[in-house]
Amino acid sequence: MRRTMTALAICVSLGVTGCSAAESTSSSSTAALTTGRNVSSVKGPGGANTAQVVAAANAFLATLSDEQKDTALYDFGDEVKKSGWTNFPDGVIQRNGLMMGDLTDEQQAAAMKVMEAALSKKGYEELVEIREADDYLAAAEDAGGTASPRPTPTGIPSGGPTGGPGGGTGGGGVHFGSQYYYLSFFGQPSKNGQFMVQFGGHHAAYNITYAGKNVSISPTLTGVEPMRFDWEEKFYQPLEDKRSSTMAAVQSLTESQLAAAEIDGSFDDLLLGPGNDGPFPTEPEGVLVSSLSKKQRAKVTAMLAAWVDDLDEKAAARLLAKYVSEYDKTYIGWSGGTTINDVNTYVRLDGPSAWIEFSNQSADEEPGVHQHTIFRDETADYGWN
Repeated sequence: MRRTMTALAICVSLGVTGCSAAESTSSSSTAALTTGRNVSSVKGPGGANTAQVVAAANAFLATLSDEQKDTALYDFGDEVKKSGWTNFPDGVIQRNGLMMGDLTDEQQAAAMKVMEAALSKKGYEELVEIREADDYLAAAEDAGGTASPRPTPTGIPSGGPTGGPGGGTGGGGVHFGSQYYYLSFFGQPSKNGQFMVQFGGHHAAYNITYAGKNVSISPTLTGVEPMRFDWEEKFYQPLEDKRSSTMAAVQSLTESQLAAAEIDGSFDDLLLGPGNDGPFPTEPEGVLVSSLSKKQRAKVTAMLAAWVDDLDEKAAARLLAKYVSEYDKTYIGWSGGTTINDVNTYVRLDGPSAWIEFSNQSADEEPGVHQHTIFRDETADYGWN
């Protein structure tokens, strides 16, 4: 059995960016997927729990029909891996793989076990909370409640899934809700070959590539709206570690350091977000992290850890040590503002390897702000090439 996957990337006006026009067609066989380069040629700090992720992936694949496997599995080099993820809600850009809402309860549980294996406890809890935020938005919009309905964007493909329980829609086929998240694999999950786990929906996109003992989480997008909310008798504040550590790092700079760290221009969203894979800026902007005091560097490290620690613990510790060792070539900068409630606040960390962007966005909820963030590793973006 073979399957053809067409990825549509349609730029629309939703008040968010990260869309580029792209269309490609891929055909592959589940029996003979091509993989990435030989893992022996991949150099990295190691520590990946690849065997556990492979076991979870194979357990999930075992629950699928042949047709579902064809939808979930791609050649490692298939270019739709770059176009099939976004911060847009479902219905704007066609994501890769299987939609959670189309799976049985057993299959959904197995799918989430893959992400639980790939992420740390903290990282997995954050993913759960981001999806809860989407259910909150869906319920609020269905009820005409606290969240204002989104405008219906133009140019959206007709058809696709429709809103239902826990799946609100702003009209025109745009959907919010935890069932509108997708799982796919690029390359056959294996301890000996390079493969990627891609999981995402609105405000979350994970591209986690494994090559033997090495792992890359580049690129990974996380965002949330609203920042804080009560939902089903529980209080949530997804991305709080990223918000607090980023603000602490940039606000630790002295007046003269802040002036030196200001990045030219203004940013209403991520520079290297969905649909914008580079190139990375050739001239870093900001202040050199190695020039900061010990206490200031510790705050930058805490900021870095807020993203890196989403990955399984052992690999995260080794990657963080690598990034910290590069502080003599790593810069922290800002634009627009340096406070959490300023809609113009934008903070960037730019090193030889690690790249982080933290961008405030306008929101319907008080205080009128939500976040988009991106983590990339310039040496291992979408794996190792």
